[in-house]
Amino acid sequence: EQRTHLHGVRGQAFAAQIRGIPRERILCVSLDVSKYFHVVMIHNGLGEIVRPPFEIDIYQSGFDQLQHVIAQAQAEIQAEVVLIGMEPTGHYFENLARQLVAHGRPVTLINSYAVKSNRHQQLMQRQKSDEIDVAAIGDLLQRGQGTPYRPLTGVYLALQQIDRHRLALVRSQTRLKNRIIGHMDRIFPGLVLTNKAAQERYTPLFKTDFWKCQTLQHLIRICPNPHQILAMSPKELAEAFRQHGGRMGPATAARILEQAQKTLLPDPELAAVRSQCLQSDLALLESIETQIAELENMETKLVEQTPYQVWTTLKGLSTVQAASLAAAIGPPENYCHVGQIVRRAGLVPSCHDSGTYQRKGKGGHITKVGDAFLRRALMNATNSLLMHQPVLARYFHKKMRDKEPPVAKVATARKALSILWATLRDGYSSTLIAQESSS
Repeated sequence: EQRTHLHGVRGQAFAAQIRGIPRERILCVSLDVSKYFHVVMIHNGLGEIVRPPFEIDIYQSGFDQLQHVIAQAQAEIQAEVVLIGMEPTGHYFENLARQLVAHGRPVTLINSYAVKSNRHQQLMQRQKSDEIDVAAIGDLLQRGQGTPYRPLTGVYLALQQIDRHRLALVRSQTRLKNRIIGHMDRIFPGLVLTNKAAQERYTPLFKTDFWKCQTLQHLIRICPNPHQILAMSPKELAEAFRQHGGRMGPATAARILEQAQKTLLPDPELAAVRSQCLQSDLALLESIETQIAELENMETKLVEQTPYQVWTTLKGLSTVQAASLAAAIGPPENYCHVGQIVRRAGLVPSCHDSGTYQRKGKGGHITKVGDAFLRRALMNATNSLLMHQPVLARYFHKKMRDKEPPVAKVATARKALSILWATLRDGYSSTLIAQESSS
């Protein structure tokens, strides 16, 4: 498709918005958003300052002040169009942006990296202040850079917030599991072998993964301290398991006792204190896992209310993965084609062509300019689909012939997204992805 504007479709839309309007009658409102206050600067389309930088608070009074100043400036220069731009700083911009949109004032989000690059272009690489940032935002705003802010509502808002909370808990779960393994390394050295190299060097007590081995999970809750184990007989250890609802035969009890006997024992006081810390972390882990399960159930019910529910029928894509993708992508009607989602995920290859050096983007790193949540959800889904969808597996191995594994994986993710989008468009899951190519 041939471009009709230097900045593509978005640039063409901006040109149509301001066409025929004198630059002096374009009002630009630039905001540098922070946690406790916002810095505002108002200027016209020529860059001439109408209101020098000033601060507003984060309360209703600050919003009312902003509305009043915008109305005054609009009347003063007889503005025919008002452009409002801000950086999407964390979540601090959301309330202000939502209120502006609700009051009929569209908001443009200016990419934070673009603001930083703009400062560098103005020879301000080592200078940063709220006034400098708000000027850089205004410069990009008057040039039509940025993306329109479309606040999520309804089921997509709920999906987004629940999925991000779930992801935060999953990260906490991972950190907590690592800490629990750290406790065991201090209390009972050599009992937990999670490293492949360690498992090749030493024979694990159980071949099953530590977190899936029911015997080990009961052991670290009932009697993780090797000093206590050494004071028991195999029969007493098995009886302790039974009293706590576990099951253990005499042979397994003897193996655990043998493992304790060959362990280089830690200090008894250290082992006792660490055992208490371990029980505290295990209780916290169980609480987090319960919360994650509840959130996954909520996501399952929510995704059924969206067109993305068709993805839950695809082999290799779990309901939670489909919900996570839906939460990151948002309403499908916001996109004209799948390429927009690929760019938003930052999976577009970078390009550095000049003169006789023409690679046309081949082999360049992906830009990663976009939504990290979408990129993570898509790559997780791709890893799962690769194991269950021969169409994607063949495509991946074909790319592996002349590309590095990470590059091939990203290319496969783009392919997977195109196929997923086709299933969403057609409304049934047998489109492309579940069918083998006949050629």
